[in-house]
Amino acid sequence: MTQYPLKRIWLIDDDPIHQQIAVLMLQKSEVVQEVTTFQEAQAALDHIKAHADEPEALPEVILLDLNMPVMDGWAFLDAFEQMRNGLLSTVHVFIYTSSINYHDRLRAHQYPSVTGYLVKPLSKEDIQRIANIGHAS
Repeated sequence: MTQYPLKRIWLIDDDPIHQQIAVLMLQKSEVVQEVTTFQEAQAALDHIKAHADEPEALPEVILLDLNMPVMDGWAFLDAFEQMRNGLLSTVHVFIYTSSINYHDRLRAHQYPSVTGYLVKPLSKEDIQRIANIGHAS
């Protein structure tokens, strides 16, 4: 039986093609048992709020796109920062975006929950950085 470094990763991205590619790469790399996708950031926030006291229902890692309609990644981060101290488990957020804008990178690292900034598509090195979160736990 394969021993995965991570149990759960959530991917919040409104682009189904990037979602599918990332999910396949994560599954193939065997770093995570389960990948859950959300096309809307609000749906992920709602799930976190509903299960804040259930660590087994939350991910260890969230891959978050910045540019999404309705609620973008910045709005998600603002809301997540307000609730993250009330969670019974640590959730690491990696920005997962097509933006190579230096100011986006600087802004992202002002959020305490942001562990890294990954530019689409995922590389093997990106996946290893994500997997290292599981090895550190």
